[in-house]
Amino acid sequence: MESYILPNFPPEYSSIHLCLFQNVTNSASLRTRLVQAATMEGAEGDEARDAMDFGFVEASMVVSREHILTAVYQALQAASSSNLRTKTVHSEVLLALHPSNNIADAIKRFGISPSTTSLLLVRIGSPTKSGSASATQEDVEAYQQTLVDEMAELVEGDMVSLHELSSMSDWKAIKKLYKLHDVALPGTSETEDRRILEATMLNTLAIKSVA
Repeated sequence: MESYILPNFPPEYSSIHLCLFQNVTNSASLRTRLVQAATMEGAEGDEARDAMDFGFVEASMVVSREHILTAVYQALQAASSSNLRTKTVHSEVLLALHPSNNIADAIKRFGISPSTTSLLLVRIGSPTKSGSASATQEDVEAYQQTLVDEMAELVEGDMVSLHELSSMSDWKAIKKLYKLHDVALPGTSETEDRRILEATMLNTLAIKSVA
């Protein structure tokens, strides 16, 4: 898991955690739990939503750490300024990844599906469970370990480094969604071509966020 602390955001949005899984086998049940948690009421519903309080991102539609962090940052800006277009900051990440503002399609393209085998979990919240401003570094590290344990228990799959993201990317689907087929490429190497395509994607998301 990778963690980032952003003190320039409100405390409840100042901590970001990213965890990547491959060979996931329980995506269908995770999706069912997400749907059920959204509609359950009372204390049972609160408990269910707390257990599923993550962004469940289809990792095959993400090309790099910069790609997901760009979307997370845009979701944080929306949440901290009370301009969320979706129900939660985690679903806002899915919308921020999409080249348009079509919420339903963003969830379809970037959210977990029954066939998902590579999954990126995003957790946005306070640096500690209590959210206390006086928390020590030990408190922060203890909470991060708790999140790692929760994610590992939640997802049936192999936890891997975020460096593996690029090897999971479905470039055919990504090019189609971001309309990248007409981008001029030097053709000198696959790495250089993909670097240019990624830069074009990030530019599209940046323009969308200020449009």
